[in-house]
Amino acid sequence: MKTIYLVRHAETSWNLEGKVQGSRDTQLSIDGLAQTAKTVAFLSALRFDTIFTSPLARARAIAEPVGVNLGISPIVVPELREIDFGGWEGHTWNEIGAMYPTALAAWELKSPEARPDGGESLADVRRRAEKVRSMLESNFGDLVLVVAHGGLNRVLMSVLLDLPVSSYSSFTQPNACISVFEAETNKWQARVIDSTCHLA
Repeated sequence: MKTIYLVRHAETSWNLEGKVQGSRDTQLSIDGLAQTAKTVAFLSALRFDTIFTSPLARARAIAEPVGVNLGISPIVVPELREIDFGGWEGHTWNEIGAMYPTALAAWELKSPEARPDGGESLADVRRRAEKVRSMLESNFGDLVLVVAHGGLNRVLMSVLLDLPVSSYSSFTQPNACISVFEAETNKWQARVIDSTCHLA
């Protein structure tokens, strides 16, 4: 049986300020550093065969020390980067609503072709997530760790569960949460969704 642990990065300064990060590299907050340490300790007790990570530093902050603890070199996967929000990045949702009201309204309706100013559509992100699913279903061992981002993870979760991309907002993805998926014949089932129990 294949098992995936899908992890979101810990809190950043922009998460704290309510700013959209997207493709930007941002620093972990003080709480984020503590969340990262607890998440690394929890994951390091497992025997992962492979570790995949987004190229962004906030995700690698979890993947790399787990790799060191387990003697595994994480594989950086460009498709695991966060959604590119283009000109929305660095702004709060209220600011985005004031600057791009029509585009934000379309985005909030979860239209697959809705696109942030200069960024990616949900259809674009789904195509990336489908590539990630294909990769995960290849021969990388039975226990795999994936560390990425709230937006990308939610789309990937929809893809793993064969749900429409519009369902991505059904998942909350708090900082440093862990979700677990299992499959025997590439038919994935969710065993744990958005858990933060390891942070208690």
